[in-house]
Amino acid sequence: MANVFEQISRAMTQCGYKYKTVSIMHLPEVQDEVGKLVRQGLLNKRLHETWHFYLDTNKNLPGAKTIIVVAMPQPMTRLRFEWQGIAYPADIPPTYFTKADDSRAEEILNSVLETAGYKIAKAHLALKTLAVRSGLARYGRNNITYVPGMGSFCQLVAFYADCPCEEDNWQESKAMEDCDNCSLCLENCPTESIPADRFLIHAENCLGFLNEMEPDFPYWVQLQPDWPNALIGCMRCQFVCPVNKPYLHNIVAGPSFSEEETGLILNKTPLEELSPEIRQKLENADDGFYQFMAPNLSALIEKQRSVRLRAQSRR
Repeated sequence: MANVFEQISRAMTQCGYKYKTVSIMHLPEVQDEVGKLVRQGLLNKRLHETWHFYLDTNKNLPGAKTIIVVAMPQPMTRLRFEWQGIAYPADIPPTYFTKADDSRAEEILNSVLETAGYKIAKAHLALKTLAVRSGLARYGRNNITYVPGMGSFCQLVAFYADCPCEEDNWQESKAMEDCDNCSLCLENCPTESIPADRFLIHAENCLGFLNEMEPDFPYWVQLQPDWPNALIGCMRCQFVCPVNKPYLHNIVAGPSFSEEETGLILNKTPLEELSPEIRQKLENADDGFYQFMAPNLSALIEKQRSVRLRAQSRR
């Protein structure tokens, strides 16, 4: 087995990925993290309903002995939308345009483990919890995970494997020491979701959660001065974090959408009715991403238009 994981390590390193393993014996503890927050009254019902899928089991691979969690560097993606003769940039946080990276991590594990006679299966678990408890990452004050050499600009994915767990890295959760004397994320959160009196944020007020709601955002959200700052999600706390400073300018150019294509999106055209060309541009987006594009894009265009008009009036 040592040789098998040496091969995995080399392949992961070549791609710039990092990984850790923990024993399947810790699966109940991973699953219980969300339930514990509910029992303590720290997670409201709406969030619990949204996150219930984290309580997955290894039913796709009953003989699993190991959980493998992988961190992949994932910079922001910048899309461009033409609308009424103006090009509008729209940034997407690291976790929404990731299908290609997920597939690459799975390919690496399959190519090595299948040759050795083992199987893997995708694990739908509380990935931040798993990454921190495995020692792969540490929590920031904003409850986002930070991986050395990647900051918070990374994507996490986990797999069950039926190979023996020769290195069980399970440990207590740890926060970054950089947060001890820093409160920039707390001070700059648009909705004051990051409290000073507890470690867990008020996720039910976080823009990253609220702008994934249907049919529209709560009215009070639209009154926030830093709303919106991304096409989906919110990156304000990540922008001001000193740990992320080396990675802020690493932006990947995503697809561009013509005036006609932008119009179709803003009009909430069903995904299956879009042209193959538009669907191909969205092929690396996470499932469910498209349903939030129209209201978020409309808000982002309106925000950028207002900023542009104010700048012109001051000249």
